[in-house]
Amino acid sequence: MVFQIATNWKFLQYADMPCNNLAQRLKKARMLTGMSQVELAKKVGISRSVLNEVEAGYRNKILRPTLLKLLTVLDKDILCDDYYCFVLEQEQKLKPLVEKYGLRNLARMIGVDVSSLEHWKRGDYQISRRYYDKIVELKLL
Repeated sequence: MVFQIATNWKFLQYADMPCNNLAQRLKKARMLTGMSQVELAKKVGISRSVLNEVEAGYRNKILRPTLLKLLTVLDKDILCDDYYCFVLEQEQKLKPLVEKYGLRNLARMIGVDVSSLEHWKRGDYQISRRYYDKIVELKLL
């Protein structure tokens, strides 16, 4: 019961924190755990400087491997916006689009090289927000 009260208090304490960008979402998700940047970095196996740079807004993206590490501790619903949710499942999300439109046609539609689209579809590389936004803009999802 005491843990539940503490958890609810912590949530209420940080509930009004803005979540408009990655920096704000990461900070809020971390603060809800009660961990410092150093503690979180050690727990998930990334450098504290990366966490600091993201929270300070100096880095405006994180790569999927780092995101997966963070999600072992942090709340996905807070940390991930639509783009990062897409990144987590990009192979599964891109496969039906390629089947529907064809690889070359889809690449042309979103303005990317076929080889880049192939890499995204295989999960070799992370799709950039720019091309994710283009997919959303074209209402392909």
